[in-house]
Amino acid sequence: MKQSLIVATGLALAVLACNQSNEGDENNLSSGTVNISGNINGMDSGYLEFLHPVGDSSMADTVKVEAGKFSHKMELKEPVNMIFRVLGSRGEEVSFFADPGKITITGFRDSMWTSKVEGGPTQKLFMEADEKFKAIMKPAENFQQAYAAAQQTQNMNEMMRIRADYEKLIDSLKNYAQGFVFKNRSSIIAAYFGLVYLNEPGKEELLTRIYDTLTPAVKKSYFGTKLGEFVETTAKTAIGQVAPDFTQNDQSGKPVSLSSFRGQYVLVDFWASWCNPCREENPNIVRVYNAFKDKGFTVLGVSLDKDKTAWEKAIVDDKLTWNHVSDLKYWENDAARLYNIQSIPASFLLDKEGRIIAKDLRGADLEAKLQELMP
Repeated sequence: MKQSLIVATGLALAVLACNQSNEGDENNLSSGTVNISGNINGMDSGYLEFLHPVGDSSMADTVKVEAGKFSHKMELKEPVNMIFRVLGSRGEEVSFFADPGKITITGFRDSMWTSKVEGGPTQKLFMEADEKFKAIMKPAENFQQAYAAAQQTQNMNEMMRIRADYEKLIDSLKNYAQGFVFKNRSSIIAAYFGLVYLNEPGKEELLTRIYDTLTPAVKKSYFGTKLGEFVETTAKTAIGQVAPDFTQNDQSGKPVSLSSFRGQYVLVDFWASWCNPCREENPNIVRVYNAFKDKGFTVLGVSLDKDKTAWEKAIVDDKLTWNHVSDLKYWENDAARLYNIQSIPASFLLDKEGRIIAKDLRGADLEAKLQELMP
């Protein structure tokens, strides 16, 4: 789902585990043994869980804590993203970048997010960015409370001011991240930042430049490969491109193809019955659809539902009288994967030839665009 107005100001850390870095060697990423040890204050005994990706899935290693101490050793082929947490817990995760050699973690059972990670040059580089991110976002610490107060009194001017101030901070953070990426193109962190902080609609050209700038070794890494896949996919769904065709079944099981709507302006709307922001946006789409349906405009709803009954009920409840399709695969929906959908609601506006002319238009913006196209 879409990001809320106020987000956490701290940067979620990620882990990189490998052997000694080859400074100046842009064609190789080191591999080997990483030794992680530390203390968890307030935890005399128990287990930690270390997670890291393996292909498109993840692997979890269970590590025993005795007298507050633990140690863990891993053999890695390349730097890898890891997260650690108390086994069975949710929400209090710590991630970090691990250099080869010795990594020391000092944590607290009741406040794992305050854990301190000491490692090599990659971790130091990452912490440099983390500290800058925190400094940039520090003014936002009181935004949530101020926004809630303004919302309670319906002070729209104050709400708009807070939102504008917040957006300025986000822009500053992204500008810093962008500069950091180009400065550190031989680090896997560059690909990681591209995926996490600069991956958004309208930034396809920037992500392509980031990927093209990465060294060959980073391009071959896990994060580099993922960024490359994203760049390849988004290139196919960039504004001006003919929208990739797909076919899925409607509620009755009848196959419906996107290309069958050529000759009309089409809003391809990715949504789901369980997505609150989607349901909140539906009345706007209904209003716009009713206003322009007789002028050559239609909507094709693509649901990321997995429960057919819930999907059909939402269509009826929200009075969505246009065409709908779904393969009921949840986030693995084939059309959603084809369009690289990372969050919903998400939409693509197509012209009569099936070319993408706009993305993620909402409410008044969608209406204004259609008014321009079909006065």
